[in-house]
Amino acid sequence: MPPEDLVHQLIYVSAAREPFSAPALALLLLKARANNRRLGVSGLLVHKDGSFFQVLEGNKDVVESLFALISRDKRHDRSVVLVRGSAPRAFSQWSMGFVAAEDVTRMPGFVDFFKTGLNGDVDEQKATRARSMALAFREGRFRQFVDGR
Repeated sequence: MPPEDLVHQLIYVSAAREPFSAPALALLLLKARANNRRLGVSGLLVHKDGSFFQVLEGNKDVVESLFALISRDKRHDRSVVLVRGSAPRAFSQWSMGFVAAEDVTRMPGFVDFFKTGLNGDVDEQKATRARSMALAFREGRFRQFVDGR
């Protein structure tokens, strides 16, 4: 694949310090979608039982700056980078896809990932690494939890 077809991809997991309600998750999604669209960043956000899995993809400096900002956010802890490097843009159809077990199914960009997986919402040929890691998260791997909540 030519280098111009690649973007910087950063995949991380983190733990919420406090439980997120469905309205709080919806607000997080709306803000993230607007911000990421403005920055030219695409990706996937998955939330399950207080643990987040996120794929960010775009310009390297922008993605790294965004992740630094996210890492300082007091609403979560234990951010662990799983992958960082060049990859084809896999989530170009949305500025931020969102999947969760909570009842936010009427929101644009929602995918019922825990029941159906990604179901064609990504380019399967380009999302090999991110897709396999998201599926592993769905099965319980990589989850982060903050003790003493």
